[in-house]
Amino acid sequence: MDYTRRDLALAYLKAHRMPEFGPTPPESLAARLKTHHEELLRGLRHLFGFSLEGEPALRFFFNSVAHSYRSNTHPLSGMLEGGLLYKRVEGTGTLEVCEELAGLHRQSQERHVDLAEMILALAKPDNGEIVTSEQLKAIGVDDEEPTDPDFEWY
Repeated sequence: MDYTRRDLALAYLKAHRMPEFGPTPPESLAARLKTHHEELLRGLRHLFGFSLEGEPALRFFFNSVAHSYRSNTHPLSGMLEGGLLYKRVEGTGTLEVCEELAGLHRQSQERHVDLAEMILALAKPDNGEIVTSEQLKAIGVDDEEPTDPDFEWY
């Protein structure tokens, strides 16, 4: 896989630390995804030669964008099984509004990535660099996102 500046921006957003609601077992998918995003960001930052450390104002703004990205949800976010709810509200127009909000959520997430990419470009202009999976593997970063075939989040 090839990674661009946009992928670097997305890696920053996904690795942004958020307050945790409780302990997460290290073998859980949530914990493995968190580690994966942090490692991918570390590798991409290294290979792109990029850091926001010398840019306190941009780092502050970027952290605000990242927090907004990570906390941005819609009414059905995280709902794994909504069968009973769907049956109860079927035919009321409620699900259509939820789907509209989900679409706006997807648009908002894309615009957050756009904004993050713009902030990174202010810190260091994009010269069209591309980082590959092979380069990441060479520095010890596995870019394969962990999955849970049993769909057990925790």
